[in-house]
Amino acid sequence: MVDKELSTHEITPARTQDSDLRGEYHWYHSITGKVAIYLMLGVLVAYGVGSGAGVFEVNRISHVQWFKQAASNSQIASFIIRNIYTSVTVKSNHEGQVITIESEHALDDDETLIQTGINPDDMLSQISTQTHNPVWLLRYDKKQGFTDTHTAQKITPIGEKSDNCTLEQYYRGFIIIGGKEYFVGSIPIVNFSGKLLGAVVTSIGDRDALFATHNRLLKNTLLMLILILGATVVVVNWLVRNLFRPVPRLIQAVTLIADEKTDQITPFQTQDDEIGELAKAIEKLRVAMVERGYLQRMQEMAQKMEYMAHHDSLTLLPNRVSYRNSIDGRLIKLRTQGSIFNLLLIDLDNFKPVNDTYGHVVGDELLIESAARLSALLSDGDMAIRLGGDEFAILQYVHHDAVSEAKVLAQHVLDTLNKPFSCSGNIFSISSSIGISCAPQHGNTREDLFAHADLALYTSKSFGRNCFHFYSHGMTMNPSNNLNFSQEIEDGIINNEFFLHYQKIVSLDSCNTTGYEALVRWQHPVRGLLQPHHFISVSEDIGLIATLGEWLIRNACMDAANWPQALTVAVNVSSHQLRNPKILDTIRNALQDSGLNPARLEIEITGSEQLDRKVILPILNAIQALGVGIVLDEFGTGFATLDYLIIYPFSHIKIARTLIEVLDKCEDSQTLVSMLVRYALQRGLDVTAVGVETQQQCDYLASISEGKMTVQGYHFGRPVENSSAMVELEQHRLESTCN
Repeated sequence: MVDKELSTHEITPARTQDSDLRGEYHWYHSITGKVAIYLMLGVLVAYGVGSGAGVFEVNRISHVQWFKQAASNSQIASFIIRNIYTSVTVKSNHEGQVITIESEHALDDDETLIQTGINPDDMLSQISTQTHNPVWLLRYDKKQGFTDTHTAQKITPIGEKSDNCTLEQYYRGFIIIGGKEYFVGSIPIVNFSGKLLGAVVTSIGDRDALFATHNRLLKNTLLMLILILGATVVVVNWLVRNLFRPVPRLIQAVTLIADEKTDQITPFQTQDDEIGELAKAIEKLRVAMVERGYLQRMQEMAQKMEYMAHHDSLTLLPNRVSYRNSIDGRLIKLRTQGSIFNLLLIDLDNFKPVNDTYGHVVGDELLIESAARLSALLSDGDMAIRLGGDEFAILQYVHHDAVSEAKVLAQHVLDTLNKPFSCSGNIFSISSSIGISCAPQHGNTREDLFAHADLALYTSKSFGRNCFHFYSHGMTMNPSNNLNFSQEIEDGIINNEFFLHYQKIVSLDSCNTTGYEALVRWQHPVRGLLQPHHFISVSEDIGLIATLGEWLIRNACMDAANWPQALTVAVNVSSHQLRNPKILDTIRNALQDSGLNPARLEIEITGSEQLDRKVILPILNAIQALGVGIVLDEFGTGFATLDYLIIYPFSHIKIARTLIEVLDKCEDSQTLVSMLVRYALQRGLDVTAVGVETQQQCDYLASISEGKMTVQGYHFGRPVENSSAMVELEQHRLESTCN
């Protein structure tokens, strides 16, 4: 069946394929080019080595000949001098070479001229005639050194020793005479007491003449190299192209098979040599790939269907089907091997408002990012599942202690999902609630473990969300939990379990503290220290937010009354409190009882909650009439828009923490923050950036506001109790007094 299918395909003409192949890569990437290059490099290296050796040998022979000729000319010069000056004697070395001429007087001396009647120029002329090269008679003086007797020019030797001491002994080598270099043989002339009188120098020629032959050899060598290389290129290309002509076509055939294009029959199968055998092997590979491709497609389709059946299509996490299979398998291991595990049910808080406000596209992105963050927290043996909607689960493999390991993982989940999300250009924060059941402590069946974890999840939501709880016996989903929590809050207020922390607000211009924000904490007798998100939402749901809010405003005013007169205190008030008709009396009584100037109190309203204009606007106007400042918190996110600054009587805005946190990394956040700050300052509003943690963030905020705003965050200090704030204020007062 396969062969019949393959036989129906047409083969691309050879010329077309060759032309296409030649365009795919440069010639030097082909086998032909590489072989040609290797051969040329071999010839070049071999010829270079031979040429180098030849040049070296020529140089060596040339120098040997120069030394011999210089020695011969020196012998001729000494022989002629002895025949002319009979009083002259010579000294020779063991080879018979004259190395010193001894004379009572210098050869160019007047007394020598009178005695012999021979002019030194005639003597030099005879030597030059015999040697066929220039000859010089040098005079020696301790101050001047060696100078030419005829021209009085100083003679400069060339070599390792570049001083005149070179000519004080028998010498062969280059010297400079009259501005030209000569290769010479020099015999020193001394008197009978050994005093140096001068030297006789015979030349074998100047440097240019001596190196002329050498230069011609090099030129001929270079020309020969070029000719040989040119001939090699032509011959090698002709041979290699004929030898390797089928190779590019076979390479193309293998490449097509690798790209899973198996519709062309391999060429050159009829060639009766190794190329033909290679073509037949490639054709067998092609046929096998056709069959393998069909089987692979079937296998991939089956795997994809199985994957889709066990995974969520949006987040790609395992789904409920995979969850049931996995937990059933872990329960079997629990019974047979004693392998314990934990089940963590995770629900995203405030997902519905995000999905409704920003749309399903942003909601889907939030779910995908949440799934990715959960997956990053998993250890070996753990498994993350999307159960549906905004519900996730984690099956945690327990190594040693189920409770402690579940606590660690649950806290990591809370911290991770608390970090800001950026979806389609929108930046916001959510939280999560977690319920935990441990196997076998809280159940031995899939149904029991899930139901108990679900009860624990409900408890976490009842405690204000953004927390986790383990299942405990007696947990139910009835209103009695809220009633118990209501009593606990009332008891906490009576027993002074609630207390305030203060985080300072600093001016960018002067770096001085301008005020503090009051943050409530609860030292629960059983659950330990609780942050506001653990009890504020629950207090709103059960109607105790007014009681708790009254306590908070009253105590904040009492503490602030003892601060320096210039400092303000900001208190957070929810929309639930603003709907309470007693809110005005609460603020008025707190100011009256504490004696705090109303201008020093600020009421913060979060921008993450939607405000009912008909209800909230009259209340805010009445609060403003008391002289109290009104702050829009978390501005830039949630429901707070620019028209809020026009509709409501805000005197102060706080830029959302989520925008400040990414200020160093996100240009969009920088643009948005810059726009908000400048707009608010133009309207005469005070501006505070919340969550400032780096000096880079401070520098940027100072640059866009010219220092006309305040900042708040861990970069300047964490929230502290009132006593610690008082100590810090006193220290600043003393420092200012000393200054």
